[in-house]
Amino acid sequence: MSQVQDVKNATDIVQLIGEKVTLQRSGSSWRGLCPFHSEKSPSFFVSEQIQRYRCFGCQETGDVFTFLEKYEGMTFAEALQTLAERAGITLTKQSFSAEDDTRKRVLEILDLAKEYYHFLLTKHKTGEVALKYLQGRGITNDSIKLFQIGFSLPGWDGVIKYLHEKKKYSLSDLEAAGLIIKGNGGRYYDRFRGRVMFPLTDHRGRVVGFSGRVLEKETKEAKYINSPETMVYHKSEMLFGYSQLYQFLRKENEVLIVEGEFDVISSAQAHVNNVVAVKGSVLTDQQMKLLSRTVNKIILSFDMDSAGITATKRAIEVAKPFGLELRVIRLPAELNSKDPDELARTQPQEWRHIVKSSISVYDFFLAASLKSHNAETPEGKRKIIDELAPIFGGISHAVELEYYVEKLATALQVKTSIVKADLEKFKQVKRAGLLRTPSPKPQVTEEKELPEKETRKSRLEEYVLFLLFNGVEEQIFARAEQLKHVHFARNALRQLINQIIAQTEPFHLADFAKSLPEDLQQLLMDVSMNKKYVEMAAELDFEKEWKKSIQELINLDIAEEVNEMGAELDQLEQKNEKTADDELRHAELLRKIVQLRARQQAKF
Repeated sequence: MSQVQDVKNATDIVQLIGEKVTLQRSGSSWRGLCPFHSEKSPSFFVSEQIQRYRCFGCQETGDVFTFLEKYEGMTFAEALQTLAERAGITLTKQSFSAEDDTRKRVLEILDLAKEYYHFLLTKHKTGEVALKYLQGRGITNDSIKLFQIGFSLPGWDGVIKYLHEKKKYSLSDLEAAGLIIKGNGGRYYDRFRGRVMFPLTDHRGRVVGFSGRVLEKETKEAKYINSPETMVYHKSEMLFGYSQLYQFLRKENEVLIVEGEFDVISSAQAHVNNVVAVKGSVLTDQQMKLLSRTVNKIILSFDMDSAGITATKRAIEVAKPFGLELRVIRLPAELNSKDPDELARTQPQEWRHIVKSSISVYDFFLAASLKSHNAETPEGKRKIIDELAPIFGGISHAVELEYYVEKLATALQVKTSIVKADLEKFKQVKRAGLLRTPSPKPQVTEEKELPEKETRKSRLEEYVLFLLFNGVEEQIFARAEQLKHVHFARNALRQLINQIIAQTEPFHLADFAKSLPEDLQQLLMDVSMNKKYVEMAAELDFEKEWKKSIQELINLDIAEEVNEMGAELDQLEQKNEKTADDELRHAELLRKIVQLRARQQAKF
């Protein structure tokens, strides 16, 4: 047995997934809300016996390794290593690729760089200037420690001397980590020089990059520079503060999103701890997917310039598939010149009050549009509708839509039917635009077996197998024997039955599942966790249903065979002259039909 299989066998998938997803017992399996898409009724199943999961909503499926790869964003090698350590198994035959090895070194380098920068800030004389700068901005020692803030030397080769010359990592690995740059002359130099360093961590707390800020207000250099895109750092996935403040996000079930590292740190110091920052003000699908696993409500605190307005509009679209409530902080007019960092530092009580007083994103845009245009004039009314139609037109809940339609109609002093008509016109224009969009060229894919047209018999086959695997385990082997002669519409189902018959008694479903190839494991999961049957399992009399269903299945199967033989008999009987072989075949078909009719009379 391979070490991969050893690790898989030593890991309980229900326990692993149950640490991330709330699962409840459902018959022989476990059920919960899918962590891979937004849903209100659970369609995500985990099988203790088969050791696999399946969502019947988004079709995500797999084993313990697949779950960590998709949920945590791990590579297979990382998932294997994580589960091996969890099970206390030492991997002696690791089959990591060259890319896996490079990734591991890059993460080691970045972690060492974090410690190096943090040491320079907190322990070394050269970091005193940066430490004073941070203290001048109200940053406490506790925050410096929590966020592992550091300082990069102003020279050109500080990190090169430490990580390359002292720690012996190659220059190519340091470049892959985004810490150094190769100049035109071929020489390397530090990317971050003379800057306050903020380690950027992924949701697992691993350092994947850095953001560096200059100390001087007046400088020709960029105020902030960030790590480039690397094999471990992706800007679209980054949420500063997520790993450090995760427990507060979970506790509050909501998150405040700001634009910068100092906004997060000062907010946390003001006891608004459920806060993260995005790089810039654009929320991505990846960030929203991560947040949807942690919170139900998102509060935006962006600069309300044109970029911030655009980002807030985009956030509505990005949040929609995940079912997240979206709210906005509206700063009082007298505070508009202040950012979250300054407000949290100078007026922490006011900042806490403002965060608690957030408004719906739709109320925010309604107020902003009414402020920008004169609702008393026809031109102003038209501009307001033009601005709000794309936003309100995207509201999917009828009650919520009705509320804002009435609110807008009142503000414009028009009938709600008129507002609804304008929203409908916008939707029609949008739909027309989508219809005009040229369809992408079909991709050439490998040829796959087309699904059989669903019939009463094919549905019955799936139901019988559901009953088989959800009934009494000790009866599975004997009942599979009853299906020995059934001609299944799906050949894979026949393979599954053959695999059972090939086993020796006593039959154990968990051991059987482990022995199957990957494709049959998945098929076993599909038929045993069939959602439409699982939902009515509690009301089923499995013994009665089995007897009734297998009898019907066998009768339908026999009827198909008899019909085929009958058609062949007709052809033989229409011949004017029959050969000896024809006569033998005719007799054989009649004999088989009699035998099949006798099987139809057998009771189970």
